[in-house]
Amino acid sequence: MTKKTKVILITFFSIILCIGGFIMVRIEQQKNSEQKIANFWETQKPRVEKFIKYNFKDVKTITFTKIENDPLGSNLFGYINNDKEMDFDVSVSLGTGETEFNTGISYSEKMGELEKYPKVIPLSEIENHKKKTNESS
Repeated sequence: MTKKTKVILITFFSIILCIGGFIMVRIEQQKNSEQKIANFWETQKPRVEKFIKYNFKDVKTITFTKIENDPLGSNLFGYINNDKEMDFDVSVSLGTGETEFNTGISYSEKMGELEKYPKVIPLSEIENHKKKTNESS
């Protein structure tokens, strides 16, 4: 093997190792990001439940089905009362600095029939109302 061939092989394998290392780091970062978002939604599920129960009538059960992430934010999907036609999608724009769920929801027409109010009440207002109610009691 000539010196030139050895240099080419060493260079080639070095490049392959660098690319492999870069790919492994990106995969690990992706896993960490997905885990952080899953943990985020675990802490937000009680807030989502409170929001839905306050804004919609006759909510007996809430089932969460999946989490999806995109560059604009993160979405949690589910349905109520064991009826998959009463589905919803709550979202948080993590990229804009939102740190918790407040009011981002879209829902099916069938679920819309259970609305209590002309427009949904943000969770921050629900919590403020409950604090005032507790203080005056």
